[in-house]
Amino acid sequence: MRHRATPNGFTLIELLIVVAIIGILIALAYPQYQNYVIRANISEALLEISKVRTDLAVFHALQGRFPVNGEEREEFLILPDEGHPAIRNLRIQGVGACNENAGCNRSRIEVQLRRPVYLGIGGDAHSQLRLDGQAGPAGVIAWTCGPRDVQPVKMQWLPASCRTPPT
Repeated sequence: MRHRATPNGFTLIELLIVVAIIGILIALAYPQYQNYVIRANISEALLEISKVRTDLAVFHALQGRFPVNGEEREEFLILPDEGHPAIRNLRIQGVGACNENAGCNRSRIEVQLRRPVYLGIGGDAHSQLRLDGQAGPAGVIAWTCGPRDVQPVKMQWLPASCRTPPT
């Protein structure tokens, strides 16, 4: 009696089907992975910005106001030539009437991210965010965070705590 040999491998069709399924899964998962990486990078940049927020809060506690001129704001800046890993440019601005006599109870942090943070998608079109701080009672500073009106970071990339557009 002859025994029938069992096949010892996969057929070409079976292998092609497996490769096609893996390709489809990768095509579906890659954009989500890319968004996740961008969100993680932006969260890291916001962590670095929190150091500037803390320094501004200390300045406000000591002076009773936010910085009112370029000379006072200079110590908080992050410039492109400093080589910061996530932040290309960080500027501080006063909001409303800001001078030494009237004080300044609102401040704005405008941030432009480096291209590797958002993986260069769309050039620099999605590279900027803004944080607005307002001094409240007892010197408590409330910050709102969101995309800047010029070249705004996409809302889907921002952490949930930073999806309120500043006013």
